[in-house]
Amino acid sequence: MSAAAYIGAHNKSGAFLFAEQIAYAFLGIAVGCAAGAAGGIFGVGVEKSAAFGAAHFSLYVWFLPIVGILTVAMMRTFGKGVPTGMDALFKASHTDGAYFPVRNALFQFAGGWAAHLFCASVGREGAGVQIGASIGFGIGKHVPMHDADKILLVAGMAAGFSALFGTPVCALFFALEVTIVGGIRLRALVASLFAAFAAYFTAKLCGMTHAAYAVSFELSMDVSLFFRIFAFGALCGIAGLVFCGARKVAEKFFSFACKNAYVRAAAAGLLLAALLFVSGGRYSGLGTNLIAESFGGEVFVFDWIVKLLFTAVFLSVGFLGGEVTTLFVAGTCLGAVAGSLFGLDAYVAAALGYAAVFGAATNTLLSPVFLGVEMFGGASLPFMAVACLAAYLFNFDRSVYNQKKRETVSESIERRFNARRKRLLPLPQRLY
Repeated sequence: MSAAAYIGAHNKSGAFLFAEQIAYAFLGIAVGCAAGAAGGIFGVGVEKSAAFGAAHFSLYVWFLPIVGILTVAMMRTFGKGVPTGMDALFKASHTDGAYFPVRNALFQFAGGWAAHLFCASVGREGAGVQIGASIGFGIGKHVPMHDADKILLVAGMAAGFSALFGTPVCALFFALEVTIVGGIRLRALVASLFAAFAAYFTAKLCGMTHAAYAVSFELSMDVSLFFRIFAFGALCGIAGLVFCGARKVAEKFFSFACKNAYVRAAAAGLLLAALLFVSGGRYSGLGTNLIAESFGGEVFVFDWIVKLLFTAVFLSVGFLGGEVTTLFVAGTCLGAVAGSLFGLDAYVAAALGYAAVFGAATNTLLSPVFLGVEMFGGASLPFMAVACLAAYLFNFDRSVYNQKKRETVSESIERRFNARRKRLLPLPQRLY
């Protein structure tokens, strides 16, 4: 091939791939609008269900065993043979032949609303992300483009997260980071960007509201402050590690203690209902009451760990929901009570913990930094970066999700060498 022909072929290829990204931008908007509408309706339903349940807490909490049984029955009857849950979502995002059907969205609507109506201590992110992912995959499988189903599934994850939490940039990087540990899925960048922002605006049109907290970050970074924030971030990393461990231990313990899923859900539901009743409902629902307490009320030193344990057990015995809101709660509570140990203002530490514990438990770095910026303003950026980096280092590569691990340098070199490829170094995948 002549030099001119070679250059022409590569220019054509580059133009084609650029046009493909333009197409993914429009597809991302479509996914974002659909997932944003579904996520917005789901989120509004969660808020109304949780508020109604809280108003009748003393009665409704005792229905948790029935909710657990019905949730297990729903998944066993209608979800038999269907890939469900976050593990199936991650598998579908990077495995040929795997799928994540729209039926998952229906499960999350029914199970999520029921859990919050009857005061279960669960979040909503897992449900929202799965709703968005199932919609993205459903659209992508009808698009005649290579890996469109996987790319739009990731875009749907970003859309679902953005719709529920109102943080589109955080949602973008969460979807790109969380599917591959230690890497970023750049091929899904454009679709996820447009999906996240489309979902954000669509959810607002559906009546979804998002919390805002006023915290002043008028601080001057110096060596002392840097190390104090880093140390606090390390503590947040350990807190995230605790949740990951509690989640896995709870799953193994209850599976071993009771083999029958129906009996397990009923017995654990009754025990959890009793504990929530004794606590007066302090740890029921999303836990936004504890976030409010952290930014202007009374927080107990054990609030963060109790909330984490409640959520870990609820999700382990079959209830549907998510972990992220609980991680926000735990981080703010931990910051409010431990900030003074590091010489930090309680509100500043609560804000840092809000993002850092989330990043530690999900094993993400950029996502929590942008979460902090979107929630607490641009002035928080350098402080969020330090705290979230420390949390990322001190979670010791653990995650509440069973994510795909990125290849190590040696594994990548060996694979590429065996395939006789010219490029041996594990360079990041280009966008186009």
